[in-house]
Amino acid sequence: MSRENIAHVPPSSGLTEEEAVTLRRVAFGESEARSLRQADLERLLALRLIEIGRDGPALTTAGRAYFESLPRALFATRLR
Repeated sequence: MSRENIAHVPPSSGLTEEEAVTLRRVAFGESEARSLRQADLERLLALRLIEIGRDGPALTTAGRAYFESLPRALFATRLR
């Protein structure tokens, strides 16, 4: 799958594309909470995919499993 096509793959189990992007940003830990969409954070919290810790949002065990199920770019590697 090309990079152009990966952006148009609908995320599984009901997250919107924007929510899936926010989940990815939380997983990579590269974004501060204030730079993330508040509505997405609230939904991900309600679904218990993320939790807010002292260092900002982080994936829960369920969030990690969901993140692992999301489509990846062709040459993307797994998180360490």
